[in-house]
Amino acid sequence: MPLNPVPGDLLTNGLLVAIVVLLHIQIAAFLIGATSLAIVSEAIGMVRRSGDERHDRLGHGLVKAEVYLFSFGAAVAIFFMVVILGAIWGRFFVALQQITFWVFFAEALTFVAEVVLIYTLYANWGRLRVHRPARLGMLFLLNLAQWWQMFFIDAVASFMLTPNGGDVNFLDQILNPTQIPLTIHRTVGNIAWAGAALACIAALRYWRLTRSLERTSTSQTALHPARSVGALAVGGAVAEPAEMREARYWDWVAQWGAMWAVGVTLLQPWIGYSYAKEIQLHAYPAWFTMMFGDLSNVFLVQITLLGAIFTIGTTYFWRRMRASGAAHHRRQGLLALLLLLVTMFAAQPAWFAPTYENVVAAHLARPFWEGGLLNPLGDFIPYKVSALFAMVFLGLWSLTVYLRAVSRDQMRPGLIGRRSQVLLVGLGVVVSVMMIVMGVIRENSRQPFLISGELTIHNQQIINAQPSQVGGSTG
Repeated sequence: MPLNPVPGDLLTNGLLVAIVVLLHIQIAAFLIGATSLAIVSEAIGMVRRSGDERHDRLGHGLVKAEVYLFSFGAAVAIFFMVVILGAIWGRFFVALQQITFWVFFAEALTFVAEVVLIYTLYANWGRLRVHRPARLGMLFLLNLAQWWQMFFIDAVASFMLTPNGGDVNFLDQILNPTQIPLTIHRTVGNIAWAGAALACIAALRYWRLTRSLERTSTSQTALHPARSVGALAVGGAVAEPAEMREARYWDWVAQWGAMWAVGVTLLQPWIGYSYAKEIQLHAYPAWFTMMFGDLSNVFLVQITLLGAIFTIGTTYFWRRMRASGAAHHRRQGLLALLLLLVTMFAAQPAWFAPTYENVVAAHLARPFWEGGLLNPLGDFIPYKVSALFAMVFLGLWSLTVYLRAVSRDQMRPGLIGRRSQVLLVGLGVVVSVMMIVMGVIRENSRQPFLISGELTIHNQQIINAQPSQVGGSTG
């Protein structure tokens, strides 16, 4: 096959791939994380003898949301496979499938299982209410099918970064060096993203309901009725409006999602470090690009977004505790301020240039106070590592304080204002952007390769092919 240049332009060869893939990842990650949260809600509803209508409603709502998103997400994935990979990146996709055919086949089986389980649950949710153990079991099976589907897709994605020298052995492909860290990283990230998205949607629903209550309320209070459901109650109405009960429910949902978003994100610095270490050991050029090359400053964006998640979450916890008059709300405010300062410290660049190579080329590899371009306070070790430790410690402290207040029934629903809703919308946006930035870093670190050391982007040309390798015949 002649090695002609890939037809197309920047849109078809680059931006289209990014837009479609990142859209699909956001949807797929939410589906997996939402099922995990639905399992927790269903289990809580079963443990409590009297049941918890809020958790039952939340679990059902998550399943309905999954059904609404699933068809669109699957269509995006099929469009990507058929049109973008099959037509624009055909040589690469043929070579990749020749190597990873059985991985794709296993992923297709899990997709079929997911289709059967998700629509069965949706159609029979009400009927299974009297058989809640069976409903919980089906949720577990759905989550398991989704997780294995992600696992096999991660096997392909991680193989492209650390291909073990192009090893075509099935077991070596799915257990390549970065597969397990990537899968753990995404498993945790899926739950955090589902929690953040849930909090964002609940905040918008709460906002809309309070605006509706403001328009229909005739009582005037000094607390500005539209800003909180609790303020509306000051009017002394005998019968509580249905909108007020609905707003209190969405207030609770927002709190639930925010706690998951912040709580599981506390694990990500440890998981991310192990992932980066495997890249350093098995794909050093990609690691160098991320840490010292063209992507080094993008990592500053990533660590800033991580700190923003903890800071926004803690600020929301503080405002909610203060509105409820909960104990230690001032401590929560102090933690939010400390997290902001730690994030600003972690965001410092290690050099005032695009890459470290630019610093060396300019013969300015010395600290800025000596007239150079280096900023030692921005080094990963020990300063950024210390900042990550501080973020995790402060974030864990904040979450613990808030959970203690919740467990002691110190939190009064419906007292949060619109600024708290803005924080939750911001939390959803920050987590979404963080997922996008992480994808950009991972995918661009391989350049100029599609498969590290094996297949180039330009002309989709296979190099280092061995006669015994399946993919070698496509070169």
